Parts: sequence; C-alpha cells; structure tokens
Amino acid sequence: MQVQHEKSQDRLIEELQQQIDQLTAENLLLKEQITRKEQFTAMIAHELRSPLAPIINYAQMLNRGLFAPKNNVAEPVKKSLSRNTSIIISQAQKLARLVNDLLDASRLATDQFTLICKPCDVVELGREVVEQLRPVAPYHSFVVDTPVQAINGCWDGGRLQQAIGNLLDNAIKYSDERSTITLRIQLLEPIFDPPAKVKVSVHNQGVSIRTEDMQHLFRPFGRLEATREIRQGSGLGLYITKSIIEAHDGKLWLEEATPGGQNGTTFTFELPVEQRC
Repeated sequence: MQVQHEKSQDRLIEELQQQIDQLTAENLLLKEQITRKEQFTAMIAHELRSPLAPIINYAQMLNRGLFAPKNNVAEPVKKSLSRNTSIIISQAQKLARLVNDLLDASRLATDQFTLICKPCDVVELGREVVEQLRPVAPYHSFVVDTPVQAINGCWDGGRLQQAIGNLLDNAIKYSDERSTITLRIQLLEPIFDPPAKVKVSVHNQGVSIRTEDMQHLFRPFGRLEATREIRQGSGLGLYITKSIIEAHDGKLWLEEATPGGQNGTTFTFELPVEQRC
C-alpha cells in the first residue's frame, strides 16, 4: 500500500513537472512573439514618421509663400489656400503624435523610454499645440487661460507637447461641435519647500467620466465601453500621456465628476518646476 502511494506521488510530481516545462516553453514563445510584435510596431512607426517631416515643412513653406511681398495671388485665393495648407499641417502633426504614441508604447514595453530635458516654456508649448489643432476642429471654441509671463522649467518639450496634444485631441474627440475646450496653465508657488509646480488642465464640455472608471483610461489600448461608439481611437493617448508625465516626476489624474455627469471632463497634471537641467 505504501509503495503504491509513493508511485502515485512520483507520477503526480512527474505530471506537474511536465506541465511546468510546457508552460515555461509557452511563456518563452510568447515573450519572443511579443518582442517581434514590438519590433514590427517600431519599424512601421518609423516608416510612417519619415514622410511626415517633409509634408509639414513643405506645407509650411507653401503657407508662408502665399503672403510673400511679390505674390500676386488674389486675396480670397490666398485665404482659401492658407486655410487648406493649415489643415494639412494640423492633420500631419496629429498623425505625428499618433506615430510617436506607437513608438513610445513600444519603448515602454522594452524599457527604452527616455526623456531629453532642456529649458523650455510650458506656456508657449501649450499655446502652440492649441494653434496646431484649431484648423482640424473649426467648430470647437478654444479658451487658453495662461499667465502672460513664461513658466520655464527643465522638461522634454517635445514630450510635453505630445502629452498636451493627446489631452486636447481627446477633448475634441469626446465633445460636441460648438462646445468649448479650455486649456488652463498656472504656476503653483511652494508654500514651504521648493520646487514650485506647474498645473495644466484640459477641460471639455462632453459627458463626464465616472471616477470609478478612471483605472481603465490609463491602460494601453484601453477604452471605456460608453465611449466606443462616439469615436474611434488607438487607446494609447492617455497611457502615453501618463507615462510622459510620470517620467517627469509629475502626476496625471481625472478630476472628480460632479453629480449629473453633464459638466464635462477635466484631465489635470502637475509637474515640478526644476530650473536646472
């Protein structure tokens, strides 16, 4: 009886070891497939990004050329062409942000996400992004509430524009035309210990998101069921934005919705204002 029991135990241990070996092999195969997928995503993103710079540059050159002193093009034609080239530039810049999101998702998955921090003005960065988006959201009103003076810090300016652009893109996507989108930037002076902080908020007048759903918003490729029928999207914008802000030692959050759910959605982030890079 004892011998049979020991044989039964040995057989069970052997079966468990076989299952462990099988799971280990499947896990290695899965890791290899994920690595290949990330490499393919990065390659596609690089290929998409290559033509965007000349598209933007030549469209900007065309736009500037319309208003050159020796240009004899009629004024109404100038305005029409300028509006059209502005839309080309804005859409290309939006596509550039999407491509950067794809690249960053790949970098985050492989621990290769980095910042290149230099002195920059977050007020100027925010205003520039709003101006880039105006042509592609002509029926939205934009309010830019910022200090007159600069708010300088040691940040990755390109990444911050990407983060602010993602939040503004999101605000456009999930709010009705003829509604208002507000970008608010303010300096929070320290009460006790430095450094100071800059607070950036993007508000839209769409339907509020429930606070309990916030955990789903910042996952890669995550989207709420309630928003799936409103607009299509990559599901990367908020995930990348959160990663950018946290890489700057900042914090991004969804403001708590007020009762009724009709007062819109506000995403806010804070960054420490470090003066030295």
